[in-house]
Amino acid sequence: MTEQRRVALVTGTTGELGATIAGRLAQDGYEVVGLDLKEPASGGPARYYRCDLSDINALGATLQRIRTDVGPIRLLVNNAAYYKATPFWELTAEQIRTTLAVNVTALIYACQQAALQMREAGGGAIVNMASIGGQGGGSSQIDYGASKAGVISVTATLGRLLAEYGIRVNAVAPAMIDAGMGKQLPPAVKERYLSSTPMKRAAQPIEIANVVAFLASEAASYMTGATVNVNGGM
Repeated sequence: MTEQRRVALVTGTTGELGATIAGRLAQDGYEVVGLDLKEPASGGPARYYRCDLSDINALGATLQRIRTDVGPIRLLVNNAAYYKATPFWELTAEQIRTTLAVNVTALIYACQQAALQMREAGGGAIVNMASIGGQGGGSSQIDYGASKAGVISVTATLGRLLAEYGIRVNAVAPAMIDAGMGKQLPPAVKERYLSSTPMKRAAQPIEIANVVAFLASEAASYMTGATVNVNGGM
């Protein structure tokens, strides 16, 4: 990236992982903008926009406001996600719709709209948050697992499509994180994950944030379309 204003948009910044990513990117000199459905907690990004990611029209308008208010987005981190633990037999059409709307549809649209800004600005980077749950049927929550498999596919496709415009697209696929959804898992599910993890522990948010920062940096300048596993050896 050039030395012009480096605006980074991080979605899902009211959660612990999103806030940690935002803080880590700020350390690298990015002007971080947060976006989430909820009101931000203290200590989050100085600039924050409230938006329901399942509302594509609202998302598009918000991304345009960010460009007007702050400047073109040079880094997009699609961290926001919807997850609700529900047995397969009890899944509703509404839950499936919401999961795919937030985790896939909004992500694709955000990538498109941010990439338009990056193309005009001379390049940029996108980092998508995937999951071990999107790999090889790794999630017992089928709607969530399907959405994260979609994220991995989108990342690979956009990595090829946007390379000629100087836009790199990569993803991070964590296993259990000691934050957010990781703390919401039923004890039996959590124990199963930890017992099958060679490192026998969940990831700390900063360990994921550090990988996001690497993928956003010039140190990863020849990486695009890749999904990096950060899963304790699983």
